Amino acid sequence: MKSYTVKKTDCVNDAPVEAVNDFPWDYDYRPKTNFRVCHTDKELIVSLRSYEKDPVARVDKTNGGVCNDSCIEFFFSPSEDNSLGYFNFEVNSNPTYLLEYGPCSADNSRPVEWDDGEYCLTSSFGNENGRDFWQVDFKLPYAMIRKYAPEATLSSGDVIRGNVYKCGCTDQPPHYFCWNRVETAGPNFHKPEFFGKFILE
Repeated sequence: MKSYTVKKTDCVNDAPVEAVNDFPWDYDYRPKTNFRVCHTDKELIVSLRSYEKDPVARVDKTNGGVCNDSCIEFFFSPSEDNSLGYFNFEVNSNPTYLLEYGPCSADNSRPVEWDDGEYCLTSSFGNENGRDFWQVDFKLPYAMIRKYAPEATLSSGDVIRGNVYKCGCTDQPPHYFCWNRVETAGPNFHKPEFFGKFILE
């Protein structure tokens, strides 16, 4: 199981870069993808980046099927044993997002009701060493998390569980891969038993 130390800072650029580079399924398209996560006393701050020149971004409706576009996803449970359920934040480069919470599986997930402005969701495009990329940055307020998982402590020293995924299948080469390995026959991201560890500094 992989682990990542979530630095305590309000500047996500100070957090370590981690590669999303586990390929449990047989898809040839594997754009370089990475993430950073940090935290404060009030929120998680997440930055997701993929090196693609023209990412597909057809969906523009909140909680629509962004997973079919070129999409990066951050799933997390605010407890070490996943007992508090998990959130899935899925986003394209528009940026348009889907955010749900479920106690144990995708079948029980429901949209999260929260003020969109609190996420401070932004997208950007750039070039690094001749490689085009797109990036999304957002915040996940602890007040929002505790609305759905009131027992979450989210304090320094806590371990939460999560995974980061890259996917897409519409008007592009289909691809599905992850940070921490998912051991299923085909792509299935809604498997909290395969979440890695995020250690809050």
